[in-house]
This record gives sequence, structure tokens and C-alpha cells, in this order.
Amino acid sequence: MTSYPKLQDVLAIHARLIERFGGSLGIRDRGALESALARPQTGYYIDLIQEAAALWESLSQNHPFIDGNKRVAVTVCAVFLRVNGYRIHFDDRVAYAFLISLYEANQLSFSELETWLRAHVTPSKPETEH
Repeated sequence: MTSYPKLQDVLAIHARLIERFGGSLGIRDRGALESALARPQTGYYIDLIQEAAALWESLSQNHPFIDGNKRVAVTVCAVFLRVNGYRIHFDDRVAYAFLISLYEANQLSFSELETWLRAHVTPSKPETEH
């Protein structure tokens, strides 16, 4: 069964990212945040990768927070994948350059994110018993 991010978890992630990297703490639009968190749960998407892309796009584009929306989107997406048995593998600088180019060109889209995730996400290795 898929585990989806809860509002309180996303708020905690946002607070931690603002504390670490700076910016203004606070929600700009609670409805936009709740909508972003509900989107992957609609049953429309064929797999976890599509759900992750939808979550990432919505958190990034809905701008639910005063600051840190892109940081929250990437982090929540990574956590969502990890708690569901997947990992994103990428070089921070390469990923940053790719994503900033999409944001600056206003070309961030579900399909771009899905393609990127499919190229960089793998199942987590099962933990071995001791």
C-alpha cells in the first residue's frame, strides 16, 4: 500500500529547509498545499513514478509556501519515493542545473519530471537481516 505525505510532515520538511537554507517560513495558500498533496492520490496515475512527478509538479507550481517551494517539492518527492521503496540517484550540481533551466524557461511539466524520474529512480536495495 502506498504511503502518501501528510500535511504535518510537509510542514516539518518546509520548516527544516527554511531553517537550513534561509527564506521566510509560512504557508501562502493552504488550499494549494492540500491540493498538491491530494493530486497523487486521485487514482489517475499508473505508477509511483507518475504519482511522484505529479506531487513534485504540484508542490512546485502551486506555490503553497511563502518561500522554498522548489526545495520542498524536490525533498518531499524524494521522501515520498524513499518511504515507498525507491531512491533518486543524481549528482546535486547536475540535477540543480537541469531543474533551474526548466524553471527559468518556464518549462517544468509533469512529463519532463516523469521522464527525469524514470531515468534517476531505482528500487531501494532490500535491507539484509542481521
